[in-house]
Amino acid sequence: MPASQPQFLPVPPTRAPATVLVVEEHVELRAALRDWLLTSFPPLRLREACSMEEALRLAGQAKLDLALINVELPGPNGIETARELHRRHPACAVVVMSLHDSEALCQASLAAGAAAFVPKRELTTSLLPILDRLLK
Repeated sequence: MPASQPQFLPVPPTRAPATVLVVEEHVELRAALRDWLLTSFPPLRLREACSMEEALRLAGQAKLDLALINVELPGPNGIETARELHRRHPACAVVVMSLHDSEALCQASLAAGAAAFVPKRELTTSLLPILDRLLK
């Protein structure tokens, strides 16, 4: 009697790791976000910038899936950064964050092309579901 052929379950297609750009001027917060994101979304490619100029340069070097941008940046602010990043790289989802929870900032962020606005005090609760949805 011939041996039966082993049955293998189909392997789901593997997805390339998402590439996320964190644009935050404060080194300590950028490091905390880096550690938290790498733990929460493995595997993940992470790039970091501290200004609009640096963010746009990095976005031009490699395809980004998502940019997490702080409103408070030196030079052009995060809303201007979101607007320019969205204009140049429309496939990159943008999330704007701020210490200030204001409807005006939220509306300005969305008008600039951001997919979401998150107050920094809500990052640990609100950001994960947003990123999970945007990185699918």
